[in-house]
Amino acid sequence: MPIEFIRERNFEVNGLTLTAKEWGRSGSIPVIALHGWLDNAATYDRMLPFMENLHVIALDLAGHGRSSHRSMDSSYDIWIDIGEVIAVADQMGWERFALLGHSRGAVISGLIAGTFPDRITQVALIDGYVPRPHDADSAVKQVKQAIRESKRFGGSSPTYFSDFDRAIQARVNGFVPLQLEAATLLASRGVVEGPKGYYWANDQRLKAASFVKFSKEHLEGFFTAILARVLLIQAENSPFSPDRQQSEFFGWVPHMQIKKMPGSHHLHLEDEAEQVAKTIQEFFV
Repeated sequence: MPIEFIRERNFEVNGLTLTAKEWGRSGSIPVIALHGWLDNAATYDRMLPFMENLHVIALDLAGHGRSSHRSMDSSYDIWIDIGEVIAVADQMGWERFALLGHSRGAVISGLIAGTFPDRITQVALIDGYVPRPHDADSAVKQVKQAIRESKRFGGSSPTYFSDFDRAIQARVNGFVPLQLEAATLLASRGVVEGPKGYYWANDQRLKAASFVKFSKEHLEGFFTAILARVLLIQAENSPFSPDRQQSEFFGWVPHMQIKKMPGSHHLHLEDEAEQVAKTIQEFFV
């Protein structure tokens, strides 16, 4: 029987409220689902109804969707999310669980699986795998850029739109184009109305450069530590297809399957949602 949306959930983690959509019932396969950059938990709304025997917590990561924004003395470096996701699993009482991640959420999933390999049973990655590594001699430039951009975006306002439909259209025509239905689903959770109009509620500081970028050696340490089976779905028309360097990293995870599927970067939220769901369902079960 297909899983259904059950309720909204709130998790209190390190002074933040992380919001989530809960799908399925207790006693099924536990899964934490992580969305991509500037998306939210609604990214899985089209594919989850095609899946069965799962108990899914689809998170709004910090600064996204309905979750809290981090304090001004914090940042959105990707490694901070690792502990926050583990804290959510602890509050659910899940000692072992599977991960489902898209794009930035896929990268976070891989880092979690390497940091806590004894807790992760399976990892399904949608069009995302390893972040591009940086050499140590780029650290000074990286920190300087992060400080400047954090200040700039920390003091900036979001773009306001005169109506809800214009906010949706901005995502349809964004840097990663989306089908209208996909953008509408994300907007249903991510767009709010304020005194100046409608706007996407993501923290503007998410657009700032990270303070720390992992080196190839750092990333190899994370990904070679993974014990779980891993499925990587690559979208055939993705603007983020791995280059030759990243393809070399696939050997770091000995239990990884790679499957190319038709569609673009958000294939799980667009016309290919059912096929993506069935592929991941077979992998999880």
